[in-house]
Amino acid sequence: MKYLIACDLDGSLLNDLSEISDLSKKVLRHLEDLGHAIIIATGRPYSGAIDKYMELNLSTPLITDNGGTIENPMDPNYPKTRSYIPLHIMHDLFLFSKPFLVSALYSTKSTIYAYKYDRRLEMYFSGSFSDNVIEKDLTEFEVEPSSLIFLVDVNHKEKLEDYIDSKYSKMIAYRLWGTDRKYGIYEIYVKHVSKASAIKQVQHSLGFENKQVIAIGDGINDVEMIHESNWGVAMKNAVSPVKQVANAITKENNNDDGLAKYLVEFFKLKLEGEKK
Repeated sequence: MKYLIACDLDGSLLNDLSEISDLSKKVLRHLEDLGHAIIIATGRPYSGAIDKYMELNLSTPLITDNGGTIENPMDPNYPKTRSYIPLHIMHDLFLFSKPFLVSALYSTKSTIYAYKYDRRLEMYFSGSFSDNVIEKDLTEFEVEPSSLIFLVDVNHKEKLEDYIDSKYSKMIAYRLWGTDRKYGIYEIYVKHVSKASAIKQVQHSLGFENKQVIAIGDGINDVEMIHESNWGVAMKNAVSPVKQVANAITKENNNDDGLAKYLVEFFKLKLEGEKK
């Protein structure tokens, strides 16, 4: 049986230096040669993912913005999908949270739009072009975001959550990436849009059934993808909520080729140069 194999980037396919190992390239290309479809499904914006896509020499659709954007860089005829938070909602959320908002940003293909830009946010918004930043109040921007990253005063995070839940619960959702003594970091996105929803769209466009889908990830934004795929795989370094919904967990972490080694074992691959 042929499979659609959806791979997260940061913390999964990439090591902590944001590199794709030679073994990972070899395994994924071998699987492609066998007729399987390799899909990147990442929280990165397009600008932060396209180089990795090209490095793997893929021709499949690319899922970015945690499912908010789907397009095929190699096929201009493939229908592009992008989900947006309406401008009036972004502006309203900004005005409401501005008294306790430490920093905020969102991205298009080549530009970061930011309020009090903070480079620390790049650990959650990986791969963006930080040398192409426009910094203003978000109410001054007329470009709709696929998602928003908000860094807020930790003492006011429930205030933000309650506001979204009470006013926009049918339209947008949020995930809390983490907190410390001072800050909470949120991703705000279009409700019902996720890597899982994007994978379903791609799988149907490529003619795969649910039983043919494998997904591999590590982060809180991978929970839906791992849970809803027929075979969900958590990285050894994955957060607990991902491991709880996974069918399997890799034996190695992202710095030790955990994803590639799992696929070698799952598919019983014999790679070129490997002893019989």
